[in-house]
Amino acid sequence: MQRLYFVRHGMTEYNLANRVQGGDIDSPLLPQSLEDAKKTGLCLKDIGFKHIIASPQKRVVETTRLIASQFEQDFTIHYTDDLKEFGYGSWEGAFIPHWKESSPDSFYHLRHRPDLYDPSEFNGETYSELIARGSKAIRRSIEQFPDTDLLFVGHSITWTTTLLSLIGTELKDLRSQEPLANTSITELGYADGHFTLNAWNQTDHLL
Repeated sequence: MQRLYFVRHGMTEYNLANRVQGGDIDSPLLPQSLEDAKKTGLCLKDIGFKHIIASPQKRVVETTRLIASQFEQDFTIHYTDDLKEFGYGSWEGAFIPHWKESSPDSFYHLRHRPDLYDPSEFNGETYSELIARGSKAIRRSIEQFPDTDLLFVGHSITWTTTLLSLIGTELKDLRSQEPLANTSITELGYADGHFTLNAWNQTDHLL
């Protein structure tokens, strides 16, 4: 069975400030996040990844660099826009409580009912669009590198929705799992065209 590891980027200033941080915006990693990324690399170093597939957004690029700084083997990093974070349109950078107060139905559907979420008024991305590109990136990577375990570094909602979709979760239930913590590790298994969930939101390595 091929093992696929998924890491969320380190916590950023916008995460701490409770601001919307999607596919069109970035903010710097916090100092603690730099250390957490290195701890994540130490946890994963013995797997011997030859390929890392990552989002090209700055918070992921920096997290990936710090994780990989702990590896001893040769490896290649492949960046793809298909793994960027969920696009929130004109809500990018906004104070999250303001969205919740000014558009409660939209915000509730975002967090609890992905099947009812309609971002057309603010030019955002739909869950179906996010899942389609995220799944494409993962399946493409499996086809390119079929005989080795793979490390993916990206974003919370991209991973949550895409990974749960790959194991057969319905659209309406894609926000039912606990949110992925920063620099957490989630693992899927892949064999004979099927995905299985091996571990979700592991953070023991950060203690």
